[in-house]
Amino acid sequence: MMGATRVRYGTAAVLTVVACLLYLDRYAVGIAAERMRVDLQMTQTEMSWFLSAFFWSYALSQVPAGWMSDRWGPRVTLTAFIAGWSLFTGLLGMTASVALVLLWRFLCGVTQAGAYPVASGMLRVWFPVAQRGVASSIVTIGGRAGAVLAPILTAYLMSLLGGRWQTVLLLYGAAGILVALIVAVYCRNTPGEHPAVNAAERALIGAPVLAGSVEAPPFPWRAVLTSVSLWGNSVTQLLMTMGWLFVVTWLPRYLDKVHGVPLGEQALMTAVPTVAGIVGMMGGGWWTDAAARRFGLKWGRRLPLMTTRFLAAAGYVVCMFLGDSAWGVIGGLSLATFSSDLGVPAIWAYAQDVGGKYTASIMGWSNMWSAVGAAIAPLVYNAVLGETPGVGQWNWLFATCAGVFALSGVTSLVLDATRKIGEE
Repeated sequence: MMGATRVRYGTAAVLTVVACLLYLDRYAVGIAAERMRVDLQMTQTEMSWFLSAFFWSYALSQVPAGWMSDRWGPRVTLTAFIAGWSLFTGLLGMTASVALVLLWRFLCGVTQAGAYPVASGMLRVWFPVAQRGVASSIVTIGGRAGAVLAPILTAYLMSLLGGRWQTVLLLYGAAGILVALIVAVYCRNTPGEHPAVNAAERALIGAPVLAGSVEAPPFPWRAVLTSVSLWGNSVTQLLMTMGWLFVVTWLPRYLDKVHGVPLGEQALMTAVPTVAGIVGMMGGGWWTDAAARRFGLKWGRRLPLMTTRFLAAAGYVVCMFLGDSAWGVIGGLSLATFSSDLGVPAIWAYAQDVGGKYTASIMGWSNMWSAVGAAIAPLVYNAVLGETPGVGQWNWLFATCAGVFALSGVTSLVLDATRKIGEE
């Protein structure tokens, strides 16, 4: 008897590339932010709103994007989302107006909103339940790889192009159109629609085998709004993102203003905590699946989240005591990102556990609150720091990030992956 084909792994690989592009385009502006601010004559407050605008639109578009995937299928919607954010990334590089830059960044958030909800829904269909944690961790590692690549590649290209961040963004936009074409050609809504999937692989996955359009019921608003477990997950994501975002947005500014680190070294130092996050993500999928087998779904999802949020808070506390050393701060932030990302696969697996037929929509709802945290974070950072912060203000910011991570560990205790949305 012929063995099972492995098309599911190819699908996961494509989604991993999509996640890498997603974070590359999202955080490339972090290393280019100061040059953009000077070229466009923006204040620090205007730059804070530039960074925040993306996440407000990203947050508000999460649920509609997830519903679109549930309704029309992930293949078409993901292709459209990638093409959309790639177009707006390219337009950022062609604009000298502050108003238009804010508009394109806002629309980048709208179109990027669908990527992770769609990917989560695809993984649920393409992988058996026992492998969802590992599959989710692989895709999210792609996202973190993009976050690592963003400062290094952007700084290198800017140096090569004489500081022209505009040309760099145009190149990223063109690369995105190519990725959209790959998704359109290779991916399918279900294993049953893919011509290369044999019966053995469909049986192994236990996924739908019939081709055709995907029909989704209306979004279960009442069930979502009355789920204590889902609210706990949402608040946990909001708080942890508020703490995590510092690494990929404000860290280059900190290294420049406090320690006088040059641009090229900033890129490398900024990448180190994100690499630590990738290492955590690699172990997180295995830990999530193992914890679920050992403790059951309820505590198997809670424990990885709770413990890692407290460890991430400890990382920011380390930064407060090692602020005299740039590399000491990088070490503390690396502990924070390693711990934070160690728990991320549990969040994806939780959404797949409770979402059922609403998985993409539920992932969109949860990711919406993460994006709200990311939208609030730059404004909170700016309020703590002001226009010309000293070492004391930076330490207060480290303390703020530690506090929100610790609080997210507390809120994760109400998660219950055994209670499916709409069946409670």
